[in-house]
Amino acid sequence: MTDTTSNNMNYKIIPNPHKNLTIPESWSGVQEFAEWWLASGTPIVVKKGTEVFLSDDATASCLFRHGRFQVEMYLIHPQPLVPAHEHPGVEVIKMPMGFKDHFSLSSVLRDGESHGAGTRMAAETLGYPLIAFQHWLTRDPTTIASMWKGTTVGPMHEALIRRFNPNAYVIDGYADITRTAE
Repeated sequence: MTDTTSNNMNYKIIPNPHKNLTIPESWSGVQEFAEWWLASGTPIVVKKGTEVFLSDDATASCLFRHGRFQVEMYLIHPQPLVPAHEHPGVEVIKMPMGFKDHFSLSSVLRDGESHGAGTRMAAETLGYPLIAFQHWLTRDPTTIASMWKGTTVGPMHEALIRRFNPNAYVIDGYADITRTAE
């Protein structure tokens, strides 16, 4: 380890914290990927230049990516709007954190299936962290918030969808990346 100083803080540089991590070439699906990530000790491998995505109801960033598989950490803002929506081209498993003393994985949300309550979650007054395991079927990963079909959560979310899907159908309060703008 090497010591460095930046902005009056001392840092220790750890050259390769995951040198013994064995990453498979691929996984059979998002379920196998999520199980591998958890069994491997939840490795966090953040690449230089990893972006932090800000939306109207959450802040997110990638914790681990290999090929078209990704683990994204979401910090869900207090009282989030959770509209019914789909993530076209992506299979997802959610793992909310901070509610129990153990991890609990959702079932696999497959391409074409929707989730979300369609209402503001008043009970979640503090916000919460959420891990989203993802298998991107049609393109390289960015953020799951950009792969959207359904009611949007606000203007920042719509701008994020347009950024990664410039020809997508996005109108005030609704987006469908499977359609083109008319």
